[in-house]
Amino acid sequence: MRFLVGIDDTDSSRGYCTTYLAYRIACDLSPAVRVLPYPRLVRLNPNIPFKTRGNAAVYLRVEADDPDLAFERISAKVTELSDVDGGANSGMVFLHDPSLAEKFKPMYLQALSGVVSPHTIRRFLKDNGVKTLELGNGMGLVGAASSLGFDEGFDHTYELIAYRKQEFWGTRRMIDSASVKEMDSATFPHTFNNYDHQKRKVLVAPHGPDPVFAGVRGDAPDTVVNAFAMLRHEEPLQGHMVYVTNQHTDAHVQNELEWKVYSSGWLDGTVEGVDTGVGGHVYVKLGCSGGSRMVAAYEPTGDLRRAAKLLVQGDRIRAFGGVRRATSLHPAILNMEKFELLSLGSKRDSLVKGVYISSPRANRHLTKPLIRCGHEVYGEREYVDRWVASEAIRAKVRR
Repeated sequence: MRFLVGIDDTDSSRGYCTTYLAYRIACDLSPAVRVLPYPRLVRLNPNIPFKTRGNAAVYLRVEADDPDLAFERISAKVTELSDVDGGANSGMVFLHDPSLAEKFKPMYLQALSGVVSPHTIRRFLKDNGVKTLELGNGMGLVGAASSLGFDEGFDHTYELIAYRKQEFWGTRRMIDSASVKEMDSATFPHTFNNYDHQKRKVLVAPHGPDPVFAGVRGDAPDTVVNAFAMLRHEEPLQGHMVYVTNQHTDAHVQNELEWKVYSSGWLDGTVEGVDTGVGGHVYVKLGCSGGSRMVAAYEPTGDLRRAAKLLVQGDRIRAFGGVRRATSLHPAILNMEKFELLSLGSKRDSLVKGVYISSPRANRHLTKPLIRCGHEVYGEREYVDRWVASEAIRAKVRR
């Protein structure tokens, strides 16, 4: 029998990782519970303030002979690998009937660009007889349920995530930066955001205490498997798993923005003024159909900030991003992730019509790189044998 499982909010600022939990379910519970390729890594609205680190849920398709035993074993693994003491509010959704997944698509789309009420989610799950697990305050049910609306019918990419042995958690990741650059050159444009050439910074490896060693993102499963094999590192790894994901698809900014706090989307407007503030942040005042709106390109966005600084009065742009809550000192503002220059207010050589995004180091998980524009991916891909590895991977010693 086949079932669907959504899980969210198992990590905390001090460690753990929901994708690692999915990996452990695939490795530890087989053959009683069999995870089918490819597990889904689903990013939701990045502007939600009460999100986990990357606001990512996982969605597993599993096979098991005994649904009650499967629910029991998966629940035990979620409980074991959720950092509730560190603030995790884990939620798990166990869907007996996979055909019901279609009902979750509106929820997924809302969770991408807006705010979803946990009370609405709980009522929906109860009305449809869906089994759940809640830890902490159970806020993770929102992401867990919403993730079930994502599938390969939407634009998608793939990520191979490699995991560290527990004795290395919290230590520096020893990965050869030269091998990352070599891999980037060899696989471009089929992998993305591997290396920031401006800052000479490796982007495939995180820096926190979580179990992730590195992640390689690309347009196909075999691409990310082969690309990861090119990396040289000095650490024996626990294993890896390939995910299909909505990362790098701009899924959260597909619709025209409703000017509501924490919402994501796009808005069109004519530049009324540009100002550089403290810290080098650039603020652009736009005349829009609903009145004047302020959008910001912050200093860490690099290329985006530099392009925004060159805008002049009369330029017409489409700004993409999320609405930041107003404070006692500042009004609500759009945190800009990218903009499209639709027309020039005055002729000049400094900017041309087109799309401008942040430097790779500042890209959000959902930000679509320019190299993906016009190269979207739809439909399921063939499975590769090496989509999951549960044995320790022999370290490739840097020479």
